[in-house]
Amino acid sequence: MRRKLSIIIGIIIFILILGCTYTNQIFSSNTSNTKTNKIEQAEIIYKGKLAMPIENFITTTSKFGYRDPIYKDGVQISGGKLHSGLDLCGSLGSRVMAVKDGEVTYAGWQSGYGNCVEIKHIDEQGNIFYSFYGHMRDNSLCVQNGQNVITGQVIGVQGSTGNSTGDHLHFEIRTENKEKVDPAPYIFTEKEG
Repeated sequence: MRRKLSIIIGIIIFILILGCTYTNQIFSSNTSNTKTNKIEQAEIIYKGKLAMPIENFITTTSKFGYRDPIYKDGVQISGGKLHSGLDLCGSLGSRVMAVKDGEVTYAGWQSGYGNCVEIKHIDEQGNIFYSFYGHMRDNSLCVQNGQNVITGQVIGVQGSTGNSTGDHLHFEIRTENKEKVDPAPYIFTEKEG
């Protein structure tokens, strides 16, 4: 029993170290942005008005914006284009939660996103926006289309379904017309990383 526990702990530590290495590679590749992009990023106000969408948050493994191609078994599965959200990593098996009260507009499978949920919200000014949660584990979705949810309500469990290279949550914020915007200012109170 002790041997099994030691092996499991070793594997978890290895995965966390691997995730940190991967994070550093992503962050260093994103530092080659143009001066214009740096100015635009500096003007973003981080208010963090929404709840964190994952419990036991550890780190962001991929930010919103362009990222280099990612390969799995020699096949490009992601990257080489705009990464439309944040990849958030919690401890293994962390639950995914609604960031604000709203109505579920989609709960199910979407090709590259795997098991995912979209929730429609209305902000303090009456504007509509959507939060989107992807790559959740099989059989973990706890909500269905048309269901009303409250802030912090569990909607699934982080996973690696769809085009994913590891256990995490892909989180997006979409405007009323479904344009994808950087979600970081919505959940963090200051620039991360």
